This record gives sequence, structure tokens and C-alpha cells, in this order.
Amino acid sequence: MKLSISISTLVVSLIFSLSLTVFALPAAAQTSGNDCSFTRTLSLGDTGEDVRCLQVYLNSTSHKIAAAGVGSPGNETTTYGGLTETAVLSWQKANGVVGANGNFGPGSQTKYKALISSAVASSGNEADQLLSLIDSLQSEIDEQLAGGATLPTPQVAGVSTSAVDEDRAEADGWLEDIIEMLRDIEDQIDDADDDDREDFEDDLREVQSDFLSLLEDYFDGDFEEVVDNASDVLDDASDLFDDAGGETDKSKAEDKIEDVEDLIQEVEDLIDEAEDDDEDIGDAEHLLDEAKDYYDDSVDAFDDREYRQAHSDALDAEELLEDAIDEIDITSDDDVEKLVEDIWDEYRDAEDEIDEADDDGEDVDEAEELLDDAERELKRADIAIDEEDWDEAEDYAKDAEDLIEEALDAIGGSEGDEDDAEEALDDAWDLYRDVKEEIEDADDDGDDIGDAEDYLDDAKDLLNDAEDAFDDEDWDEVLDLIDEAEDALDDALDEL
Repeated sequence: MKLSISISTLVVSLIFSLSLTVFALPAAAQTSGNDCSFTRTLSLGDTGEDVRCLQVYLNSTSHKIAAAGVGSPGNETTTYGGLTETAVLSWQKANGVVGANGNFGPGSQTKYKALISSAVASSGNEADQLLSLIDSLQSEIDEQLAGGATLPTPQVAGVSTSAVDEDRAEADGWLEDIIEMLRDIEDQIDDADDDDREDFEDDLREVQSDFLSLLEDYFDGDFEEVVDNASDVLDDASDLFDDAGGETDKSKAEDKIEDVEDLIQEVEDLIDEAEDDDEDIGDAEHLLDEAKDYYDDSVDAFDDREYRQAHSDALDAEELLEDAIDEIDITSDDDVEKLVEDIWDEYRDAEDEIDEADDDGEDVDEAEELLDDAERELKRADIAIDEEDWDEAEDYAKDAEDLIEEALDAIGGSEGDEDDAEEALDDAWDLYRDVKEEIEDADDDGDDIGDAEDYLDDAKDLLNDAEDAFDDEDWDEVLDLIDEAEDALDDALDEL
């Protein structure tokens, strides 16, 4: 049997670098079937192999000596120091040891023996199977590293060697994904609340048991069986990771697809409402159709377990749907009230700017007259709102907005800033599209894109906020948001 170097390296790292913690075997199994032998009370300052054995046992539980460095799994010592005392005290309290004080004495040793006996009884064949698997795995890897020698690829009656190789390559990919997910779950559980950790660890042991069965099939050469069952194991592992507070590519894609489903319904409702009111919907229907195509692609990719592609397609659908909403010329009662409030804010900002120009000795007579006209229009808009004449209120408000712009132009206060903001915003969106294309190309090529998509999403949100600030004529805010978006896009490129 030939074992691929990639999967060998991953499994060896899994077993030895993490000191078997991924498989969460009971302490008895982790010490090759022999539990620790204690003939004395252990306390602060004691040294010896019995101390090391105690540390190995504690590191197999949720009461680890240390998460990293000295005392951590794989780095146990012979010295009973402060970290060991703290871990023992935590273990004693969790297991109801009377007189818990951090010393590992007769009461603690009796409890330890009881727990070990129970663990051995419940682990049974699973521990033996895993230890046997580890032994055979290590022997094969030692042989590979010694001289590159490999055993023959298993032959299956009636199946070509190339077909077996294809199944093995696919099995390798599944196992690598599951191993990576198991590592992520371990880290996530370590960060979980104490109240939840025990339940998560129980669920993890179930997933690890299923993974053990996959490994047994793999080393039996039954690669097709691995491929058939691996997706279920990975799904269970991914669900556990999500439950423990993590976020997988699958959950990100699933959430975004659900968002798009809601947005599609919203756009359809807006189009129906606009058409009923004989309002202009522009290219909204065409954009909706395109968005639905992307949505269908995202669902297909999700079903094929291509979660990153599903997330990307859903993002494209979302962007088109937002464009469709912008195309629809329909305003609600709330929209009109908010519009008038926003333009009153613009009026007050313009009033302050004109006052400052007046203080600087500029000629502001024309600007003040235009601003007075804008104030009258806004007051008319308020009256129209009171009378629930929304269309008339909107017309008055837009007239006031035009007058405010003219007032600012009369003192030379806004045109240049607006042009700069508009140009910067256009350039930022061009950069966003370029970065998005680079990320999609890298993902299609199978390259590691890290958190690039997350940074891209952040940049998109910031640019949308900048669009809102532009509509509010807050030019400084537009430029600040663009700077933040460009930083996020730089971070996305760095991830590639």
C-alpha cells in the first residue's frame, strides 16, 4: 500500500505534535495501556517520572497544564510546579475530591484510579484500534523516510489501477479537510465556556470515532468507502465547529444564500408595488433576473460542497439586487419623512458654512437668499407631511436640496469637494472590482485566499457607507470611508 506524503505528514503531525489530543483518547489509552503508578503524595517542588505521567494525564483532560510551551501537551516535565498545582486543583474541584488543595494525595489518586478504570471500560476496542492504526502508520512512514520505499498500491478486482489512484487522491483530500476541521474544533472548544465544553467534547469524540473508521477503511485500501462516507463526517465536524462558535465556509455560504433569498423577495415586492403605482423601475427586472441566475449558481455550488464558490456567487447576486433596488423609483411614507429630515440637516450644515464664510469676509448675500428660499421649501414639505401628501412633500424637499446646493455654490463652498469625493469613490469601486476578480481567480486556481473574502466584504460595506455619505453631501466622511475601504482591500491582497 502506498501512502501519499501529504496525508502521511498530516496524520503524523496530528498524532505526535498534538500528543494524540485530536483523538481525545482516555488517559489509559494515551499511556499505551498503562496508567500512572503513584506511591507518594505529589506536591509543589516534587520531581520524578510520576509527575510527568500525571501531567500527561491532566493534558488529556480539560484541565491542561498549559496551552502552549512548557507543560503543554507533548511538552510535559518531571517537575511539580505552580502550573501543575493549579491544574490539579482545577481537576480536584471538577471531580469532587474532598479537601481539594492542589496536592495530589491519596484522595486524588483514588479518584484518578476510578476515572481511569471507567475510561478503559468505555473506550474498549476504539483505543486498541487507534493504537494499532498508529503503529502501522508510523511503521509505513518510517519506511518511506528511510529510503523512499513504498508498498504496492492495493489492487481491487475488476478496477483499474488508475481508478484506484483517483479514488485514493479524492480520499486524501477528504481526510485532509477533516483533519484540518478537527484541529479547528479543538481550538474552538478550548475557547468555549466551561459550561458548554463538556458537551462539545462529547460530540467531538463521536466525530473522532467516525473519523477513525474512515482511517481504517483508508489503510485497508477501501478508498471508495472513504469517499462515500467522508462528506457526512466532515458535515458533522463542520456543524460541531459552528455550534462551538466557529464559522465555516459552509455556514458563511449558507447565511449569505439565505440573505439573498430574502432580498430577492424584497425586490420582487418593490417591483410589483412600483408597477401598481405606475412608477419607473428602470433595469430592475433585468438585474433581478441576473441576480436569480447567480443565486441558482450559488445553490448548485453549495449542493456540490463548493462553499467558497457558493459564497462568491451569492455575493454577486446580492450586489445585483442592491442595484435593482436603486433602479426602482418608489418611495414609502417613511422614506419621505427621512428625506425631509436629512435635507433639514443639510440646510443646517449649509447655514453654518455660510456663516463661516461671512465671518471670513466673503460675500454671502446671494447664498443667504438662496438658503432662505430652501428654508421655505422645507417648511412646505413639513406641512405636506402633516397632510400626508407624500409626493408633494418629496417635491418640496428636493427643491430645497437644489437651493441648498446653489447657496453653497454661491460661496464656492462645495463644488470642488463634491468632485473630489465623486472621483475618489469611482476609483475605489474600480479597485474593489479588480481585487474581487483577483480573489476569484486565485480561488479558481486552488490557491489559499485566507481571509481575503472577509476583507473584501468589509471594503464593500465601507464603500456602500461612503455612497450614503455622498448622498448626504458629507464629503469628508466620504473620503474617510474610502480610506478605510482601501485599507481593507490592501489587506485582502496581502492575504493572497
